[in-house]
Amino acid sequence: MFKTIHFASIVGALASACGGPQATPAAPAPVSNQSAVPGAPSASASTLAVASAAPSASMGAVAWKDMTAPQRKEYMSSVVLPKMKDEFTQFNAQAYTDMNCVTCHGDGAKNGKFGMPNPDLPKLPGDQAGFEALMNKKPVVMRFMASKVVPDMAHFVGESPYNPETLQGFGCFECHTKKQDPLK
Repeated sequence: MFKTIHFASIVGALASACGGPQATPAAPAPVSNQSAVPGAPSASASTLAVASAAPSASMGAVAWKDMTAPQRKEYMSSVVLPKMKDEFTQFNAQAYTDMNCVTCHGDGAKNGKFGMPNPDLPKLPGDQAGFEALMNKKPVVMRFMASKVVPDMAHFVGESPYNPETLQGFGCFECHTKKQDPLK
């Protein structure tokens, strides 16, 4: 029974982290040493360092939502990319050694187009049953995304991680698109 409840809580947290409309809170989410997903590894020192990163001194303390396009590009290349590349290479060095702007933003990044979500990233299910199946198939990846990627990226853009109760915050669908329902 415990395994069923524990697994259900993980899947529920992952599915919840990915839905709903997004809103920007006034300040970045506080960083805790607690995992975003029950049973997932707790935050490491590198995660805490990532979450405490701020825009470069040349930009001052400009919030993401108030940055100009050149400021965002500078912030992404000097702060976000190095920190996220470090986390992704710790997760899978072979797959992410050459991580760059195109890895997340797609081929458009080569031409200065950085729009998100990126339809070239893996498409995610739009329902709980789909997330349960994905959790069964790729539990390590799902825990990594929920415990590291979502909270860190939320912090970088000055949002809280997605909250299913308020339907606000930064979630999976900020970067990934949903699988299309073949019945529609």
